[in-house]
Amino acid sequence: MKNLKKLIAAGAAVVLAATAGCSAPSALTIGSGTKTAMTIDGYEIPAGIFIYNEIYAYNDAVSKVYTDTGSYPTVEQVEKATIESKDAADWIQEQAIKYCRDFVAAEREFEKIGGKLTDEELKEIDTTVESALENELLTENGIGEESVRKMVTSGYKIDYIFKYHYGLDTEKGCTEDELKEYFIENTARIKNISIKTTDADSNPLGEDEKRKLDAKVKEWVKEINAESSELGKMHKMDEIQKEYTDYAAQMTATGTGTTTTTTTTTTTAATSDGTATTTTTDPYANEKTVTKYTTTTVAVGDAAVVTTAAETDAEKNEKKLNDMIFNDLKENEAIVYEYSDSITYILLKGDIKTRMTDDDLWSEDVIENTLVKRYGNDYNDMMKSMAESFSLDKNQRAFRRYAPFKLDLEAGMQ
Repeated sequence: MKNLKKLIAAGAAVVLAATAGCSAPSALTIGSGTKTAMTIDGYEIPAGIFIYNEIYAYNDAVSKVYTDTGSYPTVEQVEKATIESKDAADWIQEQAIKYCRDFVAAEREFEKIGGKLTDEELKEIDTTVESALENELLTENGIGEESVRKMVTSGYKIDYIFKYHYGLDTEKGCTEDELKEYFIENTARIKNISIKTTDADSNPLGEDEKRKLDAKVKEWVKEINAESSELGKMHKMDEIQKEYTDYAAQMTATGTGTTTTTTTTTTTAATSDGTATTTTTDPYANEKTVTKYTTTTVAVGDAAVVTTAAETDAEKNEKKLNDMIFNDLKENEAIVYEYSDSITYILLKGDIKTRMTDDDLWSEDVIENTLVKRYGNDYNDMMKSMAESFSLDKNQRAFRRYAPFKLDLEAGMQ
């Protein structure tokens, strides 16, 4: 939630972009006539903050070009791109203005509600600023300590503002019990076994082998459902996962069928090489929590992102699976689910309420993340309305001097 994530994202995007093959400009020096890039609602935006937000907006531009082309673009390719019917340079500066408006909105609101950061947060800011100033992407573009400190501090202010308005037991927020109900309605505990229905060359299994595998899967589901308790069924899923892995390995060894595979579950316990642990006494080890699908991804402090690109087959399959989990899948009843032409799942949904404790699924981090999911759009709408109402006076000299493609967008890459 903190703006430090913007700093990291901007740097990462430039590193991912291929080199443009041209010489980089020398480090920028901010002159007195361009020291202030613009004034928003009477607040003077230093050139360093404007440049920082241009770099972040460039990161957005890279993402958009990547979405359109399927490959990470060079700086030159981004510069030549048309984004939302605008030249890339104009689009980037307009986005940077929006981010500067957001910055001022946070400054104004934090002051209005009498916000105050803790000593611990101030120490964290010092540490973060010190680290950020080692980033050549910032220093080579003339972004000094004062601007970096303002941006890092803004992230903490955003966090404070959100909790002030939408935290637990606030006027616009809700009680913890109400938030728990929201979490329960929008979260599912899932354990799954992924059964591969193609051979080593990704060809469909032969009829005989497919028939044998289908019979095995049905028998496994029957064994799971024969257990009388949720814990028993969870343990049985782990046993069958191992049995399936052994079965698949045997088929590979004899050249008659499937290749070895492991569960696709994101586990809470994993081996040192990252693979799922299937032989365990912890019935929750191979579970994952699934969030009910929504069309929007909420990020506090940034505009909500709506996916408008054409859906891939994989995305359609995921949405279909998500819909089935929340609307059709019964708790504690294992089923067979054909996910795609090449994968069949054995699925088991547990009772989410049994793990709603502060040392398990109802931790401080989960509470904070759930508040963001529930109220993130409301927060963004509130701050956007404020930001858009501000007056704006641009320093045209600064806008020309710090045009996005005059910046060293590849600093630190060598």
